Amino acid sequence: MKTTYQLILFILLATVTVQADAEAFKKVYLDQKNNVHLITREGKRQQVTTKGNAALLKLAPDNETVAWLVLNAWKADGDDIPGSEELAIYRKGKQISIKCTPFIRDYWFWAGGKQIAIDCGGRRFAGREILYDATTLKELASFDQANVPLDKRPDWSSDHD
Repeated sequence: MKTTYQLILFILLATVTVQADAEAFKKVYLDQKNNVHLITREGKRQQVTTKGNAALLKLAPDNETVAWLVLNAWKADGDDIPGSEELAIYRKGKQISIKCTPFIRDYWFWAGGKQIAIDCGGRRFAGREILYDATTLKELASFDQANVPLDKRPDWSSDHD
């Protein structure tokens, strides 16, 4: 009987620990200087960038992952604004990033925010879509857009939103 209570207590403590590791956000926003700010559900405010080069800020559906494009310091010929070859990801108190050249044209969350996908390529031709684990950035899947017809693309593809 004592062993059963110890096991139940261990499971409850493990569950609380796992939940504490996952920081949930109520709101994320870019300030006027294009820096990223996070507000947790508990009201804690945090500025996580200072260089003013953030764009396309998104909060994952699980409210635990935040991502944004890091704008290049240069503009490609014919562009009005800088592009990006880096996607910054803030999850579980850590900031990590994915780089892909020449440009990360778009990104989106998958699996409620546990995974993140990017569309990487040039401005005017087919590129590559890559799916990553949002915590480890392990590549989970990818395909070349030119080689996979729209109706054959995986569910996580941008064309299946």
